Parts: sequence; structure tokens; C-alpha cells
Amino acid sequence: MRKEQMTVEMLRYQIAKYRAMGNGPMCQELTALLQKKLATAVA
Repeated sequence: MRKEQMTVEMLRYQIAKYRAMGNGPMCQELTALLQKKLATAVA
């Protein structure tokens, strides 16, 4: 549980970083990965 929480926090950090840099494609890719992780965590 703790490791998955750290992974989610790291993905959120990276998304914010790439969004600030203006790197849309990488931001979208990481957002999709985050959504997948959150969906499997709930299920």
C-alpha cells in the first residue's frame, strides 16, 4: 500500500513538472498511467 501511494505521488509530481514545462504528450501519457494505477487500486 505504501509503495503504491509513493508511486501515485511521484506520478502526480511528474505530471505537474511536465505541465509546467509545456510538454503536453508526456503529461498526457503520465496522466493515463496514473488513471490506470488508480483504477486498479480501487478495484
